[in-house]
Amino acid sequence: MNKKSIIRIDVVSDVVCPWCYIGKRRLEKAIEGTQLSDSVQVKDVEIIYRAYQLDPSVPNKGIYFQTYMENRFGTGFVSKFQQVEQAAQTEGLNFDFSSLPKAINTFTLHRILMIALKDGIQSEIKEAFMKAYFINKQDLTQENVLVELLEKYGWAAEKTLGIINSDVATDEVKEEMNYYRQLGVTGVPYFIFNQKYAVSGAQPAEVFMEILEKVSKEMAVEMEEGQVCDVEGENC
Repeated sequence: MNKKSIIRIDVVSDVVCPWCYIGKRRLEKAIEGTQLSDSVQVKDVEIIYRAYQLDPSVPNKGIYFQTYMENRFGTGFVSKFQQVEQAAQTEGLNFDFSSLPKAINTFTLHRILMIALKDGIQSEIKEAFMKAYFINKQDLTQENVLVELLEKYGWAAEKTLGIINSDVATDEVKEEMNYYRQLGVTGVPYFIFNQKYAVSGAQPAEVFMEILEKVSKEMAVEMEEGQVCDVEGENC
């Protein structure tokens, strides 16, 4: 399969966005579901995670989660997340908002993800971050936690600390967030298929499958139309 046949999906999301994690699982389920179809296969899909911050005002050290949420929603904030927890459960994700340690600023995580994209391991790191935060309840503001996580993907501690304690990729992340803001993205997750079709929210896997198959069929037609002789005879 050549590069032109790959479906690119840009996913605008934040590490600490619960619906982004649910949407990620549903997209993955849709991609797996296409294995039953002749239209598109999982190997034909490239996912790129794009930066978005739900709350850039959170300090770098984070805020005790219960305090942060009570300031926003009041003392009964946990009940507001029951629907999210139930939706997560159906996707095999065990969320418990009453036990999350901190609300965190994710800008550094997005910088790491930007470098991870260049290293070809962005999807793996994105999953690692979300699992660490939502499932394992780890504090991603702690350098030692990030070092340990990224060592599993071949990054030496020096590399991780070098990113954390510098401004590397800062301009790139800011430009990316500004770009999608200008496109009108005001909530996440937000999925863009082949820079043509946009879907907002953690849609059911069936919706993602329909779009994948639609895009795949369109690409097949474009490729077929492209295989012709030109008037100069250079392609024949």
